[in-house]
Amino acid sequence: MDTAKLYTPLEIGSMKLRNRIVMGPMTLGLEAADGTVPERYQDFWEARAKGGVSLIILDVVTVDGNTPYMGNTIGLYHDDLIQPLKKFTDKIHAYDTRVIPQLAHPGPETIACLMGGQAVGPSPYVNAFGQMVRELKPEEISVIVRQYGEAARRAREGGCDGVQLHCAHAYLMAGAFLSPLRNKRTDRYGGGLDGRATMAMEIIKSIKDNAGQDFPIVMRISGDETTEGGNSLADMLYLAPKFAEAGADCFEVSGGTQYETSWRILPAASERAGINVAEANAIKKMVNVPVIVVGKINDARYAESVVQNGYADAVVMARALLTDAELPKKAMEGRYEDIAPCTGCSVGCLARDDGSRETATCVINPAVGKEKEMELVPADVKKKVLVAGGGIGGLEAARTAALRGHDVTLYEKAGKLGGQVNLAAVPPLKQDLSKWIVYLSNQVYKAGVKVELNKEATAESIAEAKPDVLIAAVGARPLIPGIRGVDNRKVVTGSDVLEGKALITQGNTLVIGGGMVGCEVAELLYHYSRGKTSVTIAEMLGDIAMDVFENSRKLMLSRLDAKGTTVLTDTKITEISDEGVTAERDGKQEVLKGFDHIVLCCGSVPAEDYEEKFKGAAEEVYVIGDAKSARKALHAVEEAAMIARKI
Repeated sequence: MDTAKLYTPLEIGSMKLRNRIVMGPMTLGLEAADGTVPERYQDFWEARAKGGVSLIILDVVTVDGNTPYMGNTIGLYHDDLIQPLKKFTDKIHAYDTRVIPQLAHPGPETIACLMGGQAVGPSPYVNAFGQMVRELKPEEISVIVRQYGEAARRAREGGCDGVQLHCAHAYLMAGAFLSPLRNKRTDRYGGGLDGRATMAMEIIKSIKDNAGQDFPIVMRISGDETTEGGNSLADMLYLAPKFAEAGADCFEVSGGTQYETSWRILPAASERAGINVAEANAIKKMVNVPVIVVGKINDARYAESVVQNGYADAVVMARALLTDAELPKKAMEGRYEDIAPCTGCSVGCLARDDGSRETATCVINPAVGKEKEMELVPADVKKKVLVAGGGIGGLEAARTAALRGHDVTLYEKAGKLGGQVNLAAVPPLKQDLSKWIVYLSNQVYKAGVKVELNKEATAESIAEAKPDVLIAAVGARPLIPGIRGVDNRKVVTGSDVLEGKALITQGNTLVIGGGMVGCEVAELLYHYSRGKTSVTIAEMLGDIAMDVFENSRKLMLSRLDAKGTTVLTDTKITEISDEGVTAERDGKQEVLKGFDHIVLCCGSVPAEDYEEKFKGAAEEVYVIGDAKSARKALHAVEEAAMIARKI
């Protein structure tokens, strides 16, 4: 198939794009409180421009300084913000990349409502912060419409190539006005479709009047809000031609609503690729302006097919370009195996590591937001490096060290690379995680690392290798809790199930531990048994899957519920016997009976004190990842990347 069309120019009004790969807006946590464009923020986007993306859309650029978005927000609410923006856009233009701000009045979703202000919107409703939105008066709407126009004029003076108008997801000001889920007005801004579209129409006019008729507007819409009572595809097929006639130069088609179907906006790993492509294709047939599409387009070859088949004029990628800033360049050169793969896991970029991180990162690309400080440079002194363990932490350490010029050997005691990710990819809907192994394995070999499978790092094998540096990434083992009777014949570990050592295809199963692994093991049991097993999950905390990103969690809980899963929260298992399982619940003991199988999913721990075990094995010894402390893959790769840059 001829795939060249993705890399051909595209015109959006007066804006000329060198190819058809657009980077969508992402809240990175790198933004500044004063509305300006900080250096680290600029570094992030400059790397993507250098990597070949044709257009960058900046996330939620507020038009009102009194209504920041969810935190620090880039702004265009004052003329003093023009010159700082111009310095940034000049950097981006140096790579023949265009840049537009996503203009929005956060309105209903402003964080200001947590600091004494009040959220405002089309009608009263409860916003994301659990606060009641105040209905705007018509004269207040006119002020906001003018703010959009003035912000667009500043965008043009600041070197931007157009603007995006956010009208999607029943979210933020214009999106809320457009949706019947939020807009209950009975004046000219409400009622039917045309009434709800009035504010957006007025904003389009204000932008054109202030910034120029030739200044492009990319309008972001939900092709279908996929929520009962929300805008349907039929509604948008009616409105899109009207918006185009009013001055919209392009449509970016997303889908879903922020509150009710958020997994359509930020698609979970379990969602299908190209989740909004069908709606984009339908809208494309109704308008005479370009239509671009967003929504889990995280593979370059799939992106090529979307454009080549005419489903959309361009694709919008976000997480995939966060994972690999050079995706467009590599894909254009046919170097698909060199593209770091986005699996849609959302760990780091969206989940932010349980909220402990202020800025975005990525499991497979820990240099996100640290583009300058983590730039790969040749090592001053070339060393002999031995990496023990071929999980993704060990693979990243070996790859990076080799690229810096070190002589690297990797020992893996198993017969294949990948470590725990091999097991993580087993449950239903998790296959994409295997992409990490494929990518890192290829990169390790291409970097010249000597890989020895079925070889364990022991005192003897390390002494024989005589490394200058030892990086121990040997993983962890399943935690066996101190439950009386845990050695009962019915008991196996989650790892046993995932590895295929324990086959459970029928009967009643108790899964002890309701974190992500426990829930995924439950799904795997249903998959294997084809309806012939029932599953109970016992969790000590007040809910299950608490370590899963919320968008993925909602879908996971829905699937478990549909299978009839029994969930016991605030439950501590104290004893296992042939007669039953003793549990403490609400301060009382009870015996749970009738289980044919018991699966332990209680986390992991290092199998040994590896700091002590490997002490003195080389001049420099580093223990990383689960071998140091059992955590997420993100931590293993991050530590590996830092150590490999340090040696």
